[in-house]
Amino acid sequence: MVIEAQTLTPHRRLLDGPQPQCGVCIRSQSRPVGWLLMLALVPTANAQMFADVTSSAGIDATHWADKPATGIAIADFDRNGWPDVFVTGYFEDSKLFLNQGNGSFAPFPAPAAVALPNGRCGSVAAADYDNDGWPDLYIACWGSNHLLHNLHGVGFTDMTAAAGVDNQGRSEAVAWADINNDGWLDLFVGNHPLSSQPDLGDPRNLDQIFLSDGDGSFHSISSLLEPATLAKLVLAAVFTDIDLDGDQDLYVANDKHYGNTLWRNDGPGCGGWCLTDVSLVTGTERPAYSMGVTVGDYDRDGDWDLIYSSIHEQVLLQGQQAQGELRFVDYGVAAGIDYNAIGWGVLLFDANNDGWEDLFLATSQLSASNTDRLFLNQADGRFDDITADSGLARTGPTQAAAWLDYDRDGRLDLMLGHYNLAYSLNHNLAPGGHWLAIRLEGNGPVNRDAIGSLVRISTPDGGQQLRELRAGESRGGSNEPMVHFGLGAATSATVAIRWPDGLEQELGQLDVDQYHLAAYPVPGVLFAQGFE
Repeated sequence: MVIEAQTLTPHRRLLDGPQPQCGVCIRSQSRPVGWLLMLALVPTANAQMFADVTSSAGIDATHWADKPATGIAIADFDRNGWPDVFVTGYFEDSKLFLNQGNGSFAPFPAPAAVALPNGRCGSVAAADYDNDGWPDLYIACWGSNHLLHNLHGVGFTDMTAAAGVDNQGRSEAVAWADINNDGWLDLFVGNHPLSSQPDLGDPRNLDQIFLSDGDGSFHSISSLLEPATLAKLVLAAVFTDIDLDGDQDLYVANDKHYGNTLWRNDGPGCGGWCLTDVSLVTGTERPAYSMGVTVGDYDRDGDWDLIYSSIHEQVLLQGQQAQGELRFVDYGVAAGIDYNAIGWGVLLFDANNDGWEDLFLATSQLSASNTDRLFLNQADGRFDDITADSGLARTGPTQAAAWLDYDRDGRLDLMLGHYNLAYSLNHNLAPGGHWLAIRLEGNGPVNRDAIGSLVRISTPDGGQQLRELRAGESRGGSNEPMVHFGLGAATSATVAIRWPDGLEQELGQLDVDQYHLAAYPVPGVLFAQGFE
Protein backbone atom coordinates (compact mmCIF):
# COMPACT_ATOMS: atom_id res chain seq x y z
CA MET A 1 0.00 0.00 0.00
CA VAL A 2 1.31 3.42 -0.96
CA ILE A 3 0.39 6.28 1.37
CA GLU A 4 0.44 9.94 0.40
CA ALA A 5 -0.12 12.57 3.11
CA GLN A 6 -0.98 16.18 2.58
CA THR A 7 -2.43 18.95 4.70
CA LEU A 8 -6.04 19.89 4.08
CA THR A 9 -7.36 23.39 4.37
CA PRO A 10 -9.97 23.75 7.13
CA HIS A 11 -13.45 22.63 6.11
CA ARG A 12 -15.92 25.49 5.93
CA ARG A 13 -18.55 25.67 8.65
CA LEU A 14 -21.89 27.00 7.47
CA LEU A 15 -23.12 27.76 10.98
CA ASP A 16 -22.03 30.37 13.49
CA GLY A 17 -19.14 29.39 15.72
CA PRO A 18 -15.44 28.55 15.50
CA GLN A 19 -14.14 26.99 12.32
CA PRO A 20 -13.22 23.31 12.82
CA GLN A 21 -9.77 22.13 11.85
CA CYS A 22 -8.92 19.03 9.88
CA GLY A 23 -5.69 17.14 10.27
CA VAL A 24 -4.21 15.07 7.45
CA CYS A 25 -5.66 13.61 4.28
CA ILE A 26 -4.56 10.00 3.80
CA ARG A 27 -5.00 8.62 0.31
CA SER A 28 -4.69 4.91 -0.36
CA GLN A 29 -3.68 3.72 -3.81
CA SER A 30 -4.43 0.09 -3.02
CA ARG A 31 -7.59 -1.86 -3.82
CA PRO A 32 -9.42 -4.38 -1.63
CA VAL A 33 -8.23 -7.97 -1.68
CA GLY A 34 -9.63 -9.68 -4.73
CA TRP A 35 -10.49 -6.44 -6.57
CA LEU A 36 -8.92 -7.56 -9.85
CA LEU A 37 -10.74 -10.86 -9.54
CA MET A 38 -14.03 -9.05 -9.06
CA LEU A 39 -13.44 -7.08 -12.24
CA ALA A 40 -12.93 -10.35 -14.08
CA LEU A 41 -16.28 -11.58 -12.74
CA VAL A 42 -18.31 -8.62 -14.01
CA PRO A 43 -20.97 -10.14 -16.27
CA THR A 44 -22.17 -9.04 -19.63
CA ALA A 45 -25.19 -6.75 -19.84
CA ASN A 46 -27.63 -9.66 -20.35
CA ALA A 47 -26.37 -11.78 -17.45
CA GLN A 48 -28.23 -12.11 -14.17
CA MET A 49 -27.57 -9.38 -11.61
CA PHE A 50 -27.34 -11.47 -8.42
CA ALA A 51 -25.93 -14.89 -7.60
CA ASP A 52 -26.59 -16.90 -4.43
CA VAL A 53 -23.21 -17.39 -2.73
CA THR A 54 -24.50 -18.47 0.69
CA SER A 55 -22.77 -21.82 0.75
CA SER A 56 -19.46 -20.74 -0.75
CA ALA A 57 -19.32 -17.75 1.62
CA GLY A 58 -19.70 -20.04 4.62
CA ILE A 59 -23.02 -18.71 5.93
CA ASP A 60 -25.15 -21.45 7.45
CA ALA A 61 -28.11 -20.16 9.46
CA THR A 62 -31.54 -21.72 9.74
CA HIS A 63 -34.78 -20.19 10.93
CA TRP A 64 -37.85 -21.74 12.51
CA ALA A 65 -40.78 -19.87 14.04
CA ASP A 66 -44.48 -19.81 14.79
CA LYS A 67 -44.67 -16.54 12.87
CA PRO A 68 -42.62 -15.12 9.96
CA ALA A 69 -39.95 -13.28 11.96
CA THR A 70 -36.44 -13.07 10.53
CA GLY A 71 -33.86 -10.44 11.42
CA ILE A 72 -30.57 -9.24 9.90
CA ALA A 73 -28.05 -6.74 11.25
CA ILE A 74 -24.96 -5.72 9.27
CA ALA A 75 -21.99 -4.11 11.07
CA ASP A 76 -18.26 -4.54 11.54
CA PHE A 77 -18.54 -6.26 14.91
CA ASP A 78 -14.84 -7.19 15.15
CA ARG A 79 -13.61 -3.93 13.54
CA ASN A 80 -11.41 -5.58 10.93
CA GLY A 81 -12.74 -3.27 8.21
CA TRP A 82 -15.22 -5.75 6.67
CA PRO A 83 -18.99 -5.94 7.29
CA ASP A 84 -20.19 -8.89 9.37
CA VAL A 85 -23.66 -10.48 9.45
CA PHE A 86 -25.89 -11.22 12.47
CA VAL A 87 -29.16 -13.13 11.99
CA THR A 88 -31.94 -14.20 14.34
CA GLY A 89 -33.28 -17.75 14.48
CA TYR A 90 -36.46 -17.40 16.59
CA PHE A 91 -36.67 -21.01 17.90
CA GLU A 92 -33.28 -21.72 16.29
CA ASP A 93 -30.10 -20.10 17.60
CA SER A 94 -29.25 -16.60 16.45
CA LYS A 95 -25.83 -16.45 14.79
CA LEU A 96 -23.02 -14.02 13.99
CA PHE A 97 -20.75 -14.52 10.99
CA LEU A 98 -17.46 -12.63 10.78
CA ASN A 99 -16.25 -11.43 7.38
CA GLN A 100 -12.75 -12.76 6.63
CA GLY A 101 -12.04 -10.20 3.91
CA ASN A 102 -11.65 -12.80 1.18
CA GLY A 103 -15.26 -13.44 0.24
CA SER A 104 -15.88 -15.87 3.08
CA PHE A 105 -17.33 -15.70 6.60
CA ALA A 106 -16.49 -17.61 9.78
CA PRO A 107 -18.80 -18.31 12.72
CA PHE A 108 -18.33 -16.03 15.72
CA PRO A 109 -15.94 -17.87 18.08
CA ALA A 110 -18.24 -17.33 21.10
CA PRO A 111 -21.59 -18.47 19.64
CA ALA A 112 -23.33 -18.82 23.01
CA ALA A 113 -23.00 -15.08 23.57
CA VAL A 114 -25.46 -14.35 20.74
CA ALA A 115 -27.48 -17.58 20.46
CA LEU A 116 -30.59 -16.60 22.49
CA PRO A 117 -31.94 -20.18 22.28
CA ASN A 118 -35.73 -20.40 22.04
CA GLY A 119 -35.81 -16.64 22.48
CA ARG A 120 -38.53 -16.12 19.83
CA CYS A 121 -36.44 -13.26 18.47
CA GLY A 122 -36.95 -11.59 15.10
CA SER A 123 -36.14 -8.00 14.21
CA VAL A 124 -32.75 -6.51 15.10
CA ALA A 125 -30.74 -3.33 14.59
CA ALA A 126 -27.04 -2.74 15.21
CA ALA A 127 -25.61 0.51 16.61
CA ASP A 128 -22.93 1.74 19.02
CA TYR A 129 -25.25 2.90 21.81
CA ASP A 130 -22.47 3.68 24.31
CA ASN A 131 -20.05 5.41 21.90
CA ASP A 132 -17.16 3.04 22.68
CA GLY A 133 -16.43 2.37 19.01
CA TRP A 134 -17.90 -1.15 18.90
CA PRO A 135 -21.33 -1.91 17.36
CA ASP A 136 -23.91 -3.39 19.72
CA LEU A 137 -27.23 -5.17 19.06
CA TYR A 138 -30.83 -4.60 20.10
CA ILE A 139 -32.98 -7.64 19.36
CA ALA A 140 -36.79 -7.63 19.38
CA CYS A 141 -38.48 -10.78 20.65
CA TRP A 142 -41.86 -12.13 21.70
CA GLY A 143 -41.20 -11.87 25.42
CA SER A 144 -37.96 -10.40 26.75
CA ASN A 145 -35.92 -8.28 24.34
CA HIS A 146 -32.14 -8.13 24.42
CA LEU A 147 -29.56 -5.33 24.34
CA LEU A 148 -26.26 -7.07 23.68
CA HIS A 149 -23.18 -4.98 24.47
CA ASN A 150 -20.15 -5.72 22.28
CA LEU A 151 -17.11 -6.66 24.39
CA HIS A 152 -14.56 -5.35 21.89
CA GLY A 153 -15.16 -8.11 19.38
CA VAL A 154 -14.60 -11.10 21.68
CA GLY A 155 -18.09 -11.52 23.13
CA PHE A 156 -21.32 -9.85 24.15
CA THR A 157 -23.02 -9.22 27.48
CA ASP A 158 -26.75 -8.71 27.97
CA MET A 159 -27.33 -5.20 29.32
CA THR A 160 -31.11 -5.09 28.83
CA ALA A 161 -32.10 -4.84 32.48
CA ALA A 162 -29.26 -2.51 33.46
CA ALA A 163 -30.06 -0.18 30.56
CA GLY A 164 -33.81 -0.21 31.27
CA VAL A 165 -34.85 -1.09 27.70
CA ASP A 166 -36.69 -4.39 28.06
CA ASN A 167 -40.15 -4.94 26.65
CA GLN A 168 -42.24 -7.97 27.54
CA GLY A 169 -44.71 -7.74 24.66
CA ARG A 170 -44.51 -8.88 21.07
CA SER A 171 -41.82 -6.57 19.74
CA GLU A 172 -41.58 -6.32 15.96
CA ALA A 173 -39.54 -3.23 15.02
CA VAL A 174 -36.27 -1.66 16.15
CA ALA A 175 -34.58 1.58 15.11
CA TRP A 176 -31.83 3.81 16.52
CA ALA A 177 -31.32 7.58 16.20
CA ASP A 178 -30.21 10.54 18.28
CA ILE A 179 -33.62 12.17 18.76
CA ASN A 180 -32.42 15.07 20.92
CA ASN A 181 -28.99 15.53 19.28
CA ASP A 182 -27.11 15.15 22.56
CA GLY A 183 -24.52 12.81 21.02
CA TRP A 184 -26.11 9.59 22.33
CA LEU A 185 -28.31 7.23 20.36
CA ASP A 186 -31.92 6.74 21.41
CA LEU A 187 -34.09 3.72 20.69
CA PHE A 188 -37.52 2.93 19.25
CA VAL A 189 -39.15 -0.45 19.92
CA GLY A 190 -42.39 -1.11 18.05
CA ASN A 191 -44.94 -3.59 19.39
CA HIS A 192 -47.62 -5.69 17.71
CA PRO A 193 -50.33 -6.43 20.33
CA LEU A 194 -52.08 -9.77 20.04
CA SER A 195 -55.51 -8.17 20.29
CA SER A 196 -56.98 -5.77 17.74
CA GLN A 197 -58.34 -3.85 20.74
CA PRO A 198 -55.39 -3.95 23.14
CA ASP A 199 -55.42 -2.85 26.75
CA LEU A 200 -53.92 0.66 26.53
CA GLY A 201 -52.94 0.51 30.19
CA ASP A 202 -50.59 -2.41 29.57
CA PRO A 203 -47.14 -1.15 28.49
CA ARG A 204 -46.51 -4.43 26.68
CA ASN A 205 -48.99 -3.26 24.06
CA LEU A 206 -47.42 0.16 23.49
CA ASP A 207 -44.49 1.25 21.35
CA GLN A 208 -41.57 2.46 23.43
CA ILE A 209 -39.28 5.40 22.74
CA PHE A 210 -36.24 5.29 25.00
CA LEU A 211 -33.99 8.35 25.38
CA SER A 212 -30.37 7.72 26.34
CA ASP A 213 -29.17 9.13 29.65
CA GLY A 214 -25.60 9.17 28.34
CA ASP A 215 -24.37 6.64 30.92
CA GLY A 216 -25.53 3.40 29.31
CA SER A 217 -29.06 3.68 30.67
CA PHE A 218 -32.29 4.92 29.08
CA HIS A 219 -35.68 6.28 30.09
CA SER A 220 -38.97 5.98 28.21
CA ILE A 221 -40.85 9.03 26.94
CA SER A 222 -43.81 7.04 25.63
CA SER A 223 -46.01 8.33 28.47
CA LEU A 224 -45.88 11.74 26.77
CA LEU A 225 -47.62 10.35 23.66
CA GLU A 226 -51.15 9.22 22.86
CA PRO A 227 -51.51 5.55 23.94
CA ALA A 228 -53.95 4.68 21.14
CA THR A 229 -51.36 5.79 18.56
CA LEU A 230 -48.71 3.67 20.28
CA ALA A 231 -50.80 0.49 20.03
CA LYS A 232 -51.33 0.23 16.27
CA LEU A 233 -49.78 -3.19 15.50
CA VAL A 234 -46.32 -2.12 14.32
CA LEU A 235 -44.30 -4.26 11.93
CA ALA A 236 -41.57 -1.82 10.81
CA ALA A 237 -40.20 1.64 11.55
CA VAL A 238 -37.48 4.03 10.44
CA PHE A 239 -35.94 7.21 11.80
CA THR A 240 -35.40 9.87 9.14
CA ASP A 241 -35.23 13.66 8.96
CA ILE A 242 -38.40 13.70 6.90
CA ASP A 243 -38.69 17.50 6.78
CA LEU A 244 -34.92 18.12 6.48
CA ASP A 245 -34.94 20.53 9.44
CA GLY A 246 -31.98 18.97 11.23
CA ASP A 247 -33.55 16.47 13.63
CA GLN A 248 -34.72 12.89 13.40
CA ASP A 249 -38.40 12.18 12.87
CA LEU A 250 -39.97 8.72 13.16
CA TYR A 251 -42.12 6.88 10.62
CA VAL A 252 -43.97 3.80 11.87
CA ALA A 253 -45.56 1.19 9.56
CA ASN A 254 -48.71 -0.24 11.15
CA ASP A 255 -50.36 -3.49 10.13
CA LYS A 256 -54.04 -4.24 9.29
CA HIS A 257 -55.02 -0.83 7.94
CA TYR A 258 -54.56 0.97 11.25
CA GLY A 259 -52.83 3.77 9.35
CA ASN A 260 -49.14 4.60 9.58
CA THR A 261 -47.74 7.19 12.00
CA LEU A 262 -45.34 10.02 11.28
CA TRP A 263 -43.95 11.47 14.50
CA ARG A 264 -42.47 14.90 13.73
CA ASN A 265 -39.63 15.86 16.05
CA ASP A 266 -40.49 19.27 17.56
CA GLY A 267 -37.71 19.50 20.13
CA PRO A 268 -37.64 20.06 23.89
CA GLY A 269 -40.73 20.84 25.96
CA CYS A 270 -44.01 18.93 26.37
CA GLY A 271 -42.78 17.69 29.75
CA GLY A 272 -39.80 15.99 28.14
CA TRP A 273 -39.46 15.86 24.36
CA CYS A 274 -42.05 16.87 21.77
CA LEU A 275 -43.10 14.40 19.09
CA THR A 276 -46.18 15.42 17.10
CA ASP A 277 -48.32 13.04 15.04
CA VAL A 278 -48.55 14.69 11.60
CA SER A 279 -49.67 11.62 9.67
CA LEU A 280 -53.03 12.90 8.49
CA VAL A 281 -51.93 16.40 7.49
CA THR A 282 -48.93 15.09 5.50
CA GLY A 283 -50.66 12.18 3.75
CA THR A 284 -48.36 9.62 5.37
CA GLU A 285 -51.14 7.93 7.34
CA ARG A 286 -52.25 6.05 4.17
CA PRO A 287 -53.61 2.74 5.62
CA ALA A 288 -52.41 -0.65 4.40
CA TYR A 289 -51.24 -3.98 5.76
CA SER A 290 -47.94 -2.17 6.28
CA MET A 291 -45.13 -4.69 6.72
CA GLY A 292 -41.80 -3.08 5.75
CA VAL A 293 -40.64 0.47 5.02
CA THR A 294 -37.76 2.21 3.26
CA VAL A 295 -36.84 5.85 2.66
CA GLY A 296 -34.95 7.40 -0.24
CA ASP A 297 -34.95 10.11 -2.87
CA TYR A 298 -35.79 7.79 -5.74
CA ASP A 299 -36.75 10.67 -8.09
CA ARG A 300 -33.71 12.80 -7.12
CA ASP A 301 -35.71 15.96 -6.49
CA GLY A 302 -34.03 16.64 -3.12
CA ASP A 303 -36.66 15.37 -0.69
CA TRP A 304 -37.55 12.02 0.83
CA ASP A 305 -39.96 9.47 -0.62
CA LEU A 306 -41.51 6.59 1.36
CA ILE A 307 -42.12 3.06 0.15
CA TYR A 308 -43.84 0.42 2.25
CA SER A 309 -45.00 -3.10 1.56
CA SER A 310 -48.45 -4.58 2.12
CA ILE A 311 -50.81 -7.37 1.01
CA HIS A 312 -52.15 -7.12 -2.58
CA GLU A 313 -50.45 -3.72 -3.00
CA GLN A 314 -47.16 -1.95 -2.47
CA VAL A 315 -47.25 1.74 -1.61
CA LEU A 316 -45.03 4.60 -2.79
CA LEU A 317 -45.61 8.00 -1.18
CA GLN A 318 -43.80 10.60 -3.23
CA GLY A 319 -42.49 13.53 -1.19
CA GLN A 320 -43.55 17.03 -2.20
CA GLN A 321 -41.29 19.10 0.03
CA ALA A 322 -39.10 20.06 -2.91
CA GLN A 323 -42.28 21.49 -4.42
CA GLY A 324 -42.86 23.62 -1.32
CA GLU A 325 -44.93 21.54 1.12
CA LEU A 326 -44.30 18.69 3.57
CA ARG A 327 -46.86 16.44 1.95
CA PHE A 328 -46.87 13.05 0.24
CA VAL A 329 -48.90 11.76 -2.71
CA ASP A 330 -49.74 8.14 -3.46
CA TYR A 331 -47.74 7.22 -6.56
CA GLY A 332 -47.23 3.45 -6.35
CA VAL A 333 -49.46 2.47 -9.27
CA ALA A 334 -48.04 5.16 -11.55
CA ALA A 335 -44.49 4.20 -10.54
CA GLY A 336 -45.07 0.56 -11.50
CA ILE A 337 -44.43 -1.10 -8.13
CA ASP A 338 -48.01 -2.07 -7.19
CA TYR A 339 -47.24 -5.79 -7.14
CA ASN A 340 -49.97 -8.19 -6.00
CA ALA A 341 -48.22 -10.25 -3.32
CA ILE A 342 -47.65 -10.29 0.43
CA GLY A 343 -44.79 -7.83 0.77
CA TRP A 344 -42.29 -7.77 3.64
CA GLY A 345 -38.81 -6.24 3.53
CA VAL A 346 -38.25 -3.32 1.12
CA LEU A 347 -35.00 -1.64 0.16
CA LEU A 348 -34.16 1.41 -1.92
CA PHE A 349 -30.58 0.99 -3.13
CA ASP A 350 -28.66 1.51 -6.36
CA ALA A 351 -28.38 -2.06 -7.63
CA ASN A 352 -26.58 -1.24 -10.88
CA ASN A 353 -24.62 1.92 -9.92
CA ASP A 354 -26.34 4.06 -12.52
CA GLY A 355 -27.03 6.86 -10.02
CA TRP A 356 -30.72 6.04 -9.40
CA GLU A 357 -32.09 4.07 -6.44
CA ASP A 358 -33.73 0.78 -7.35
CA LEU A 359 -36.25 -1.22 -5.29
CA PHE A 360 -36.09 -4.71 -3.83
CA LEU A 361 -39.29 -6.24 -2.45
CA ALA A 362 -39.29 -9.38 -0.29
CA THR A 363 -42.49 -11.41 -0.56
CA SER A 364 -44.36 -14.43 0.61
CA GLN A 365 -46.55 -15.93 -2.03
CA LEU A 366 -50.21 -15.56 -2.89
CA SER A 367 -49.61 -17.95 -5.79
CA ALA A 368 -46.81 -20.04 -7.26
CA SER A 369 -45.98 -17.24 -9.70
CA ASN A 370 -45.18 -14.75 -6.92
CA THR A 371 -41.51 -14.26 -6.03
CA ASP A 372 -39.28 -11.60 -4.53
CA ARG A 373 -39.07 -8.67 -6.95
CA LEU A 374 -36.35 -6.35 -8.24
CA PHE A 375 -37.50 -3.08 -9.83
CA LEU A 376 -34.98 -0.94 -11.74
CA ASN A 377 -35.38 2.84 -11.56
CA GLN A 378 -36.02 4.27 -15.03
CA ALA A 379 -35.01 7.83 -14.02
CA ASP A 380 -38.42 9.18 -14.98
CA GLY A 381 -40.44 8.46 -11.85
CA ARG A 382 -41.14 4.85 -12.83
CA PHE A 383 -39.65 1.42 -12.13
CA ASP A 384 -39.26 -1.56 -14.45
CA ASP A 385 -39.72 -5.06 -13.05
CA ILE A 386 -36.63 -7.08 -14.10
CA THR A 387 -37.10 -9.93 -11.64
CA ALA A 388 -37.07 -12.69 -14.27
CA ASP A 389 -33.42 -12.06 -15.18
CA SER A 390 -32.23 -10.81 -11.79
CA GLY A 391 -31.30 -14.05 -10.06
CA LEU A 392 -33.67 -13.14 -7.20
CA ALA A 393 -36.86 -14.83 -8.43
CA ARG A 394 -37.18 -17.30 -5.57
CA THR A 395 -40.41 -19.08 -4.74
CA GLY A 396 -39.56 -19.47 -1.02
CA PRO A 397 -40.90 -16.92 1.49
CA THR A 398 -38.65 -13.96 2.32
CA GLN A 399 -39.09 -11.41 5.07
CA ALA A 400 -35.99 -9.59 6.34
CA ALA A 401 -33.74 -7.86 3.79
CA ALA A 402 -30.59 -5.78 4.17
CA TRP A 403 -27.93 -4.48 1.81
CA LEU A 404 -24.16 -4.58 2.26
CA ASP A 405 -21.01 -4.68 0.18
CA TYR A 406 -19.45 -7.77 1.71
CA ASP A 407 -16.60 -8.08 -0.82
CA ARG A 408 -15.85 -4.34 -1.15
CA ASP A 409 -16.21 -4.29 -4.94
CA GLY A 410 -18.48 -1.23 -4.86
CA ARG A 411 -21.66 -3.13 -5.75
CA LEU A 412 -24.35 -3.58 -3.10
CA ASP A 413 -25.16 -7.18 -2.22
CA LEU A 414 -28.30 -8.51 -0.51
CA MET A 415 -28.70 -10.53 2.67
CA LEU A 416 -32.16 -12.10 2.87
CA GLY A 417 -34.07 -13.97 5.57
CA HIS A 418 -36.33 -16.81 4.37
CA TYR A 419 -38.61 -17.61 7.27
CA ASN A 420 -38.97 -21.22 8.40
CA LEU A 421 -36.07 -21.95 6.04
CA ALA A 422 -32.69 -20.21 6.14
CA TYR A 423 -30.77 -17.06 5.20
CA SER A 424 -29.11 -16.30 1.88
CA LEU A 425 -26.28 -14.03 0.74
CA ASN A 426 -26.69 -12.73 -2.80
CA HIS A 427 -23.64 -11.36 -4.61
CA ASN A 428 -24.19 -8.40 -6.93
CA LEU A 429 -22.75 -9.04 -10.39
CA ALA A 430 -24.27 -6.04 -12.17
CA PRO A 431 -22.04 -4.40 -14.81
CA GLY A 432 -22.86 -0.95 -13.48
CA GLY A 433 -21.10 2.39 -13.57
CA HIS A 434 -18.77 4.20 -11.23
CA TRP A 435 -19.50 4.51 -7.51
CA LEU A 436 -18.44 6.19 -4.31
CA ALA A 437 -19.00 5.09 -0.70
CA ILE A 438 -18.36 6.84 2.61
CA ARG A 439 -18.13 5.53 6.13
CA LEU A 440 -18.90 8.20 8.72
CA GLU A 441 -17.49 8.45 12.24
CA GLY A 442 -18.84 10.75 14.92
CA ASN A 443 -16.87 12.48 17.64
CA GLY A 444 -17.56 15.03 20.35
CA PRO A 445 -21.19 16.18 20.01
CA VAL A 446 -22.02 13.56 17.36
CA ASN A 447 -22.85 9.91 18.14
CA ARG A 448 -19.99 7.59 17.24
CA ASP A 449 -21.92 5.96 14.38
CA ALA A 450 -22.91 9.40 13.01
CA ILE A 451 -26.47 8.09 12.61
CA GLY A 452 -28.66 10.86 11.21
CA SER A 453 -25.97 12.39 8.99
CA LEU A 454 -27.03 13.63 5.56
CA VAL A 455 -24.66 13.30 2.61
CA ARG A 456 -25.19 15.11 -0.69
CA ILE A 457 -23.16 14.60 -3.84
CA SER A 458 -23.11 16.41 -7.17
CA THR A 459 -21.60 15.23 -10.42
CA PRO A 460 -20.31 17.24 -13.42
CA ASP A 461 -23.51 16.55 -15.37
CA GLY A 462 -25.46 18.56 -12.77
CA GLY A 463 -26.95 15.50 -11.09
CA GLN A 464 -27.42 15.50 -7.32
CA GLN A 465 -28.09 12.67 -4.89
CA LEU A 466 -29.02 12.51 -1.22
CA ARG A 467 -28.38 9.78 1.36
CA GLU A 468 -28.97 9.52 5.11
CA LEU A 469 -27.22 7.22 7.55
CA ARG A 470 -29.79 5.11 9.42
CA ALA A 471 -29.89 2.15 11.83
CA GLY A 472 -33.09 0.15 11.38
CA GLU A 473 -35.17 0.04 8.19
CA SER A 474 -36.86 -2.37 5.74
CA ARG A 475 -38.37 -5.15 7.83
CA GLY A 476 -36.44 -6.85 10.59
CA GLY A 477 -32.99 -5.43 10.01
CA SER A 478 -30.36 -2.78 9.54
CA ASN A 479 -28.18 -2.20 6.48
CA GLU A 480 -24.42 -1.78 6.46
CA PRO A 481 -23.68 1.55 8.21
CA MET A 482 -22.28 3.55 5.32
CA VAL A 483 -23.60 5.69 2.48
CA HIS A 484 -23.22 4.46 -1.09
CA PHE A 485 -23.74 6.29 -4.37
CA GLY A 486 -23.83 4.92 -7.88
CA LEU A 487 -22.41 7.46 -10.31
CA GLY A 488 -23.09 6.03 -13.74
CA ALA A 489 -20.58 7.45 -16.21
CA ALA A 490 -19.41 10.25 -13.88
CA THR A 491 -15.71 10.07 -13.04
CA SER A 492 -15.81 12.64 -10.24
CA ALA A 493 -18.19 13.73 -7.49
CA THR A 494 -18.30 16.62 -5.04
CA VAL A 495 -19.43 15.69 -1.52
CA ALA A 496 -20.94 17.61 1.38
CA ILE A 497 -22.05 16.32 4.80
CA ARG A 498 -24.54 17.72 7.27
CA TRP A 499 -23.66 16.13 10.60
CA PRO A 500 -26.39 15.49 13.20
CA ASP A 501 -25.42 18.55 15.25
CA GLY A 502 -25.97 20.79 12.21
CA LEU A 503 -22.35 21.24 11.17
CA GLU A 504 -22.16 21.41 7.38
CA GLN A 505 -18.86 20.19 5.96
CA GLU A 506 -17.78 20.39 2.35
CA LEU A 507 -15.35 17.65 1.41
CA GLY A 508 -14.90 18.84 -2.14
CA GLN A 509 -14.19 16.44 -4.98
CA LEU A 510 -13.47 12.84 -3.97
CA ASP A 511 -12.00 9.97 -5.95
CA VAL A 512 -14.59 7.60 -7.39
CA ASP A 513 -14.60 3.79 -7.23
CA GLN A 514 -13.27 3.99 -3.69
CA TYR A 515 -14.39 3.85 -0.09
CA HIS A 516 -13.75 6.92 2.03
CA LEU A 517 -13.76 7.55 5.77
CA ALA A 518 -15.05 10.88 7.05
CA ALA A 519 -14.65 11.69 10.75
CA TYR A 520 -16.49 14.54 12.42
CA PRO A 521 -14.06 17.46 12.12
CA VAL A 522 -12.70 18.18 15.58
CA PRO A 523 -9.06 19.31 15.99
CA GLY A 524 -6.59 16.55 15.24
CA VAL A 525 -9.11 14.14 13.71
CA LEU A 526 -8.40 12.75 10.25
CA PHE A 527 -10.39 12.65 7.07
CA ALA A 528 -9.19 9.58 5.21
CA GLN A 529 -9.67 8.68 1.58
CA GLY A 530 -9.68 5.10 0.40
CA PHE A 531 -9.85 3.16 3.65
CA GLU A 532 -9.60 -0.60 3.29
